[in-house]
Amino acid sequence: MTPAAGPEQLLGRAIVDNWPAPLRIHRAHSHLFGSAQFDERSGIDHRFSTIAVRGSVVPVLYGGETDEATASETIFHTVDTPDGQHRPRRVSLSKYASWQWSEVVTTRDLALIRLAKGGLEALGATRAELILGGRESYQRTRAWAQSLAAAVPEADGMWWESRQSPGRWAVILFGPLTGRGGGVAQGELTADGPALPFRSAAGLARLDEIADSLEITVVRD
Repeated sequence: MTPAAGPEQLLGRAIVDNWPAPLRIHRAHSHLFGSAQFDERSGIDHRFSTIAVRGSVVPVLYGGETDEATASETIFHTVDTPDGQHRPRRVSLSKYASWQWSEVVTTRDLALIRLAKGGLEALGATRAELILGGRESYQRTRAWAQSLAAAVPEADGMWWESRQSPGRWAVILFGPLTGRGGGVAQGELTADGPALPFRSAAGLARLDEIADSLEITVVRD
């Protein structure tokens, strides 16, 4: 199947898993967004966003099973994996000075498209195509996400095994959009406690610990 397969080609192929509530999701995100707030900006260059359905931007929220998983899919998302090392494995702290850690909990079951295990094979895709690539692959991965969001309108998002932290799940949730039955509405995802800024002593210590575990250097500049 081509990387930019359309919704009609994916219809009936995706495996949709039921994730029962309450589900705890760890987040690493900009202060521009609250813990349970979705990103509705257009023109974002991320693995599965920005995407649109019938011309309207699909709101999204990234998270993971642990702080390590969510950091792997956000802060460290463009760092080469250890087996594909082409550049120094480091990130600049100044790029994330206004970021914070937070946790959210779902209040209802979620329907999530599986981009792991048999889910990729059912779509005719591979982990290398959709998960392991760096920024140069994002145009292709966004095309897949856009087609899947349109082909499976009841889906609340997608899940996969973290790129930098295999064995831990990562997730992107879709917000509500007219014409789609799925999507996580306000009140179906709630913050659990206050956010922890990266620039705080505890927030920075958490970032350093995760970076060390992944053999990534956080550069102070």
